Amino acid sequence: MSARSGVVPGGTPFALAPAGEMEATVGVGRAVLQGTADQGAYPVAVIAPESITFGPGNAQFPRVDVVALRVYDDPYDSSGEQKAALEVIEGEPAGSPLAPEVPGAALVLWEVTVPAGASSGTGGIDWSAGVTDRREYAVAVGGIAVGNAPAAYAGQWRDYGGILERSNGSDWEPVVRLGYSGRLELGDVSLYRSGSNTLATDEKFTAQVEKTTHYSGVQAGWKVLAFEAKTTCGLVHVFAEVERTGSTITAGSTGNIGDETLFSIPAGYRPAHDVEAIACDGYADGGARFSSGGTVVLRTWAPGGSLQKGNTIRMTPTFIL
Repeated sequence: MSARSGVVPGGTPFALAPAGEMEATVGVGRAVLQGTADQGAYPVAVIAPESITFGPGNAQFPRVDVVALRVYDDPYDSSGEQKAALEVIEGEPAGSPLAPEVPGAALVLWEVTVPAGASSGTGGIDWSAGVTDRREYAVAVGGIAVGNAPAAYAGQWRDYGGILERSNGSDWEPVVRLGYSGRLELGDVSLYRSGSNTLATDEKFTAQVEKTTHYSGVQAGWKVLAFEAKTTCGLVHVFAEVERTGSTITAGSTGNIGDETLFSIPAGYRPAHDVEAIACDGYADGGARFSSGGTVVLRTWAPGGSLQKGNTIRMTPTFIL
């Protein structure tokens, strides 16, 4: 009988806190340590904070030490002892040092880089940059592991950095897969594969809608009576009513007028490229340009038609952000 070694989740188990230049404290926590197949697994608990001390640094090279939980069980390891202990295991000094292997039934909690020449009184360990969290969390078979845990079997799941990942037996995949006839249930919504490269649902999706009634830059001769812009799924719908308050504008025989800037719409509701929209007052109509910079410009009107003081123009374009 065997189990994967790991820290039992809950609180902040085995938290490492500096207590001096070469000293630290390891907090309380629980863990499961797997020995050989004959040994089985050992439940271990640290019930009170424990102090640990790191040896002085090598004169020339840095090294990486590990803080580990270790079980000694004489009938299996011939250690002469039967106990669980919290230990600092020193690595070998080197230009690019590696963490040491941990023998027997043991679980690495932390890696600590000890700089060359480090000791009490000479600066010691850089606790802000020299500590690496190696705690792996235990999980029941079929459960979801938390953290950077190695895969134990194909089909295992883990929550790593807020991303749900599945093991394929050799690596983690941050994806959700649908089989050829698979179905994914999200609350009361079902997604399924309805054909090659086709994802379908029998339900209706409701997309989030954001809206604004803010505008700016109203030009002389015009008044904004109503404005609302809504955006959803990369599309924008605008409703705007503007009133002519200045002198009469008369279009030529081709419908051409001098460009009349009306107002500006806010960032986040502007088209990716200039859009031409219909502008209408109920009697005649023309064209207005909604620019990527946000300005709304009336450009044409009905040939020979006029816009008089008090006329209200409505525009309702829909476009892609």
